[in-house]
Amino acid sequence: MKRIALAALLAASCSSGTQYAHAVCALVDVSGTYVDQKEEVVNVIRRGLLPKLTPGDSIYVIRIDDESYKKNNVEASLKLDIRPSRANAQKLAFASQLDAFAHRRTRAGHTDIRGAMMLGAEYLRESGAGRKTMVVFSDMEEDLPRGVKRDLAPDELKGVRVVAMNVKRLAADNANPGAYRQRLSTWEKQATGHGAKDFRVVLDPEKLLEMLDEG
Repeated sequence: MKRIALAALLAASCSSGTQYAHAVCALVDVSGTYVDQKEEVVNVIRRGLLPKLTPGDSIYVIRIDDESYKKNNVEASLKLDIRPSRANAQKLAFASQLDAFAHRRTRAGHTDIRGAMMLGAEYLRESGAGRKTMVVFSDMEEDLPRGVKRDLAPDELKGVRVVAMNVKRLAADNANPGAYRQRLSTWEKQATGHGAKDFRVVLDPEKLLEMLDEG
């Protein structure tokens, strides 16, 4: 009986820990003109997002390229150990993976944003975390290769906070800012229409970090 009670207590403890855990998925565009932002993006993840995570939290970095709904598009993933000393060692190893990604030459010819969102959403669901955030680093201009189709499920982003970070303006956006705003408005409708908790556009990395502190 004591063993059963102990097992039940441990199970309850793990469930409670997962409930308060935070899972973050960063989608990084490596196509078109956005590829020159990669090192800056990795810097935000490495020095901004990663230090904010605490034991029990998870983080996934997914590459946005021609066809992003592939398991090997996950550049790095990590669930922090509940032991702080072990978690710190994990962060250092994760940072090294990010550095390797930042310095690897990669340029995709197309931009499959929704494929990356679908893959990221699966990892966020699997984490079981009570808080789920998806940060998209892209110009948010999707360009699918011929024959590639992406349809988000009605609840694809259920409970996920979606953040469009450092959205690079295209040449046409400078001539017509309305096109830029319309593009972001369309993504907001798509995200919230498929279950997202909300959709925000953030320009300053400090604002992103403030958001991560929100409940």
